[in-house]
Amino acid sequence: MVRPRSKGSRNSQNRFMKPRLILIFSLVTAPLFSQESPRAATPDTGVFRQALYSASGSFTDLNNWNAGGENNASFSLLIRENKKRVGPNWTTVRLLEANYGISRQASAVTKNADKIEWTSTVTGSPKKNRWNVSGQANVRSQFSPGYAAGDTTRVPISTFGAPIYGQFSLGVGHNSWKHWQVFVSPVSAKTTTVLDAELRNKAAFGLDTGSTWRLEAGSKITLNYSEKITENMSITAKSDIFVSYFARLNTVDVALDVIALYKVKKYLSLNAHIQLLRDFDQVDAWQRRSVLGIGLAYTI
Repeated sequence: MVRPRSKGSRNSQNRFMKPRLILIFSLVTAPLFSQESPRAATPDTGVFRQALYSASGSFTDLNNWNAGGENNASFSLLIRENKKRVGPNWTTVRLLEANYGISRQASAVTKNADKIEWTSTVTGSPKKNRWNVSGQANVRSQFSPGYAAGDTTRVPISTFGAPIYGQFSLGVGHNSWKHWQVFVSPVSAKTTTVLDAELRNKAAFGLDTGSTWRLEAGSKITLNYSEKITENMSITAKSDIFVSYFARLNTVDVALDVIALYKVKKYLSLNAHIQLLRDFDQVDAWQRRSVLGIGLAYTI
């Protein structure tokens, strides 16, 4: 549901900004001044790529089936491209994620997944310290219009370009670990842009009525994990946490995305995909999406 932005509490929340800024900055910069081993392990220079392309679906057709039920079908596509370029002074990680799925039941077609996201992180390559100055940019939106559950009026509550979430951050990063990539930022800006005029007039996604975009200042933590557990099983995960300096601590934005892939044959895999999202500008509740399926998958 679209939730209007409250204006009355904006000034009252400003007084919490200064002590919160000092506390969070102290926490996230502590690793810079902690004791390190004389030399961190430095990965070989070059370009390292990990990719996943997956297509899965299901189909049920019933005819005079006494036990009941309805015909249904679903189909989803998943793309995840992660490219890491390690140089003598800087390490660049670019991550593209796209996911789209539809389902059909009782002659009604609905979306069950819709996301496109791009993240680029630049970090000083490990030399004497494991933690190095780092910057990150992230942009996220969706492909097609979305509608409220059970709504038959076909009035969109979101669409391509409404919203567009952007985050631009400066902090420290750690790329020395084999399976983990960590980014911590005490200086982060989050933007919310709504290009659809009707949604702007409804004060959608925390914007003021009629406004096109909104800016928030805060801190951010990003954790990326990727590991091949066995010859046939791999797990990738990404989590983002954003804390606004102008909002209550219990309104922290959280996003978690976990993909587990088990290869049955060369291109046939069993996959599990779990997404958790908490954003009070969208809905005052945890959002969850869980998918277990079998289909075609190609990994690099």
